[in-house]
Amino acid sequence: MMELKKAVDRRKRQLINRLIKAGFTKTHDGRQLYELPLADLERLHIDYKCQAAPQFEIKQVN
Repeated sequence: MMELKKAVDRRKRQLINRLIKAGFTKTHDGRQLYELPLADLERLHIDYKCQAAPQFEIKQVN
């Protein structure tokens, strides 16, 4: 069971670091990133990636 907690904590740290690099420090409701559960961090990260995606050009290879 400790391995699962370690894996969750590692993933949370990874997501928090990525979100901070992207300019996030708090959620829209004022909570700090470290206060969020893993699921909320994952959702925030996915939302950020979806918003950032249109700026990248996709080239089709024939």
